[in-house]
Amino acid sequence: MQADHYAAMRATEDTHWWYTGNRAVVKRLLAGRLGNGPIRTLDAGCGTGRNLQWHAELGAATGLDYEPLALRSSADRGHRALVRGSIAELPFAEGTFDLVTCFEVMYHELVTDWQAVVRGYARVLKPGGLLLLREPAFPFLFGSHDLLVHGARRFRRRQLRDAVMAAGLSIERCSYQNLVTFFPALVLRSWERLRGSKPQSAAGDLDHAAGTGLVQRVLGGVLAAEGGWLRFARLPVGSSVLCLARKPR
Repeated sequence: MQADHYAAMRATEDTHWWYTGNRAVVKRLLAGRLGNGPIRTLDAGCGTGRNLQWHAELGAATGLDYEPLALRSSADRGHRALVRGSIAELPFAEGTFDLVTCFEVMYHELVTDWQAVVRGYARVLKPGGLLLLREPAFPFLFGSHDLLVHGARRFRRRQLRDAVMAAGLSIERCSYQNLVTFFPALVLRSWERLRGSKPQSAAGDLDHAAGTGLVQRVLGGVLAAEGGWLRFARLPVGSSVLCLARKPR
């Protein structure tokens, strides 16, 4: 990603409805699935480190990222278990972690074999451990934001499901997510294609538009509510696709 995009993330991810809502979804989906006591976790592609804060609430949290800017930002948040490395070549032993998360990383243009990345995540999981993936959904939603962050692909649910199962993991939930943003994104991306608009910086990226405090609370609450639904059922569409899977014991 461009350097200004990391700065925009760092400035908004504590309060922006997209980040707060998605964190709430993840926490609700994982509730009751991780057992008792502290666990060892990995956030692969930890970015500026905000998700490592709730990882740390679960036990020993490790963050992995290839970009020095991201690691510096994570360190500024107080995280110390940080590793510079690629998700394509995880520098960890087999069976190291109880939980591995990866959010919006495998769609990056530098990831040439994302199925192999999934197999790597399965390798470093302990027996009984959980893998949680979230990636942008539907190729027809590809737009200027994807170009800005050097995205190369968007996923359909069956692609993620099949790759996770091929890695030897058992699916616990695989669904589209972020229904609240699907139709606005569809309209926006269609308009972008008509206009040929391509923002040159994070400041011009509508995906980082914050809105008022009321908008933040309403959209964040609607998005967070998906976490309750996803504990029991799938969503038919969404701007993201999420997959939770477990390694057999």
